[in-house]
Amino acid sequence: MQSPTTLDRRLQRAATRGTGTARPYHALAWGPGEPRIVRRDLVSHSSAPAAVSRAPKSLAFFAHLADPQVVDVQSPGRFEFFETLNRRPDAHPFYPAARPQEALGVHAVEALVRTVNSVRESPDSGVPLSLAISAGDNLDNAQKNELQWFLALMAGGEVDPGSGSAAYQGVQDAAWEDPTYWHPDLAPDRYRELWGFPDYPGLLAEALRPLRAEGLALPWLSCFGNHDGLVLGNSLATSGYRDLVLGGRKAVMLPPGFDAVQHASEFHGSPETFLTGPSRQVVADPRRRIVDRREVVEAILGASGLPAGHGYSRASARAGTAYCVHDLDGGPLPVRFLLLDTTNMDGFFEGSIGRRQLQWLEERLIEVSSNYVDTDGRRVWTASTQHRLVVLTSHHCLDDLVNSHRDARGFEDDQPRVLAAEVEGLLHRFPNVVLWANGHRHANKIWPRPDIRGRTAGFWEVSTGGITDWPCQIRLLEVVAREGDTIEILSTMVDSDVPADPGQAEGLARLVALHRELAANDPFNGLDSYREGRAEDRNVRLLLPAPFAAS
Repeated sequence: MQSPTTLDRRLQRAATRGTGTARPYHALAWGPGEPRIVRRDLVSHSSAPAAVSRAPKSLAFFAHLADPQVVDVQSPGRFEFFETLNRRPDAHPFYPAARPQEALGVHAVEALVRTVNSVRESPDSGVPLSLAISAGDNLDNAQKNELQWFLALMAGGEVDPGSGSAAYQGVQDAAWEDPTYWHPDLAPDRYRELWGFPDYPGLLAEALRPLRAEGLALPWLSCFGNHDGLVLGNSLATSGYRDLVLGGRKAVMLPPGFDAVQHASEFHGSPETFLTGPSRQVVADPRRRIVDRREVVEAILGASGLPAGHGYSRASARAGTAYCVHDLDGGPLPVRFLLLDTTNMDGFFEGSIGRRQLQWLEERLIEVSSNYVDTDGRRVWTASTQHRLVVLTSHHCLDDLVNSHRDARGFEDDQPRVLAAEVEGLLHRFPNVVLWANGHRHANKIWPRPDIRGRTAGFWEVSTGGITDWPCQIRLLEVVAREGDTIEILSTMVDSDVPADPGQAEGLARLVALHRELAANDPFNGLDSYREGRAEDRNVRLLLPAPFAAS
């Protein structure tokens, strides 16, 4: 098997496959790998060498997946026509609402699961993967059938990505004659005219055929994201919307004369209003019903595989809470994973955590901290505590914890909300917090988070791009100890182990290669966008001082 890591090979823009009036459509090809960049933002230049002088002690090696957004492409509850607002000022809550590659989303996730299963060992320490973590937005529109598909992809089983009609009914159907969207079957549309997109007759029928998911061959955990519980990741699932999503009419454009941007403040509280425009008849399906946070937690709790409950407990299900703890033992130094729930179920796509969750977080940190700073600024030593390094995971990144919204019609009972500054202030009291891994932005990005008050060295924040968008990758993260007083986080990007050219593949591999090529050519989110990040956001060595000896 070719190495799926970008240390050895990396996808790049290749020959022109189609010509549009705005830009060409490009093939992809494998190019040279990308070596790691050393980032010393959190250490002095004299405290840690850039050269690797001896084998690292691996403390935790895990796969990080973000934003699969497994989608029911035929659902009447979707707002694909919001794509006509793309790049309009103040329209950012409404898009992306449709993607040319979206019908192949389950196939992209399945291929990455199989690729993770094929990763035998760390390219640095040689240890095997011990865990996979999803950063959330596992679903696209908080639907029951999307939840079932995601769990089958993670745990193994049959995935039937169709819904309603046995034949595709949706905006990519050439018979619907809407030029806003790419039609795989030959039909005029702006994707062909402007951006040179190709024809793939029969692709939609092929995409909706059931597939047998392999399931992850290692333990897995999952965070809860805004798309897992909110309509379009933004809005409350009102009774009117719930009825509409179960119905047999699919809106294909906004109501005549209705300006969505001018009415943007109404979207989070009455999304059904935006679905009252011209529509087409489709086959209704009760499996599309909307789920809430408690039901998502209960479903993950009951999924097969390890660990039992995937981090959640019966108490989590009873309380309807999606934050949990997972302790990883067996290495030179034990590691605690803390999964946060940063979704505000009172609405809006930005994140925050509740006051009760903040207290829970502080208690879980104290449990595994041999020393920390209390709220009065005093150093506390707790020699009897079993100290652990701490890795946080969540859906939203720190910069997006800005959502303090409260709505009496919503489903968020952990109020008031706590925002970025207070969360970061808590974490900087604990020197053993070394990493925060998240998603949400669908872009690779890494931030150093130093403590400006000097109480601790700070931690690294690593955000992984979405599987649903270019570059359609996952990330391997390994926390290692080296030289006794230095911790490193080793980041390695991973591509699906399928050919770069869909024409050189068949079956699942062909569909996945096509998903990736279409995503690369997405005029808003593809090769020319910010999605893949800079080199220093991908394959890197992130250095920071060890909070205590890793022996």
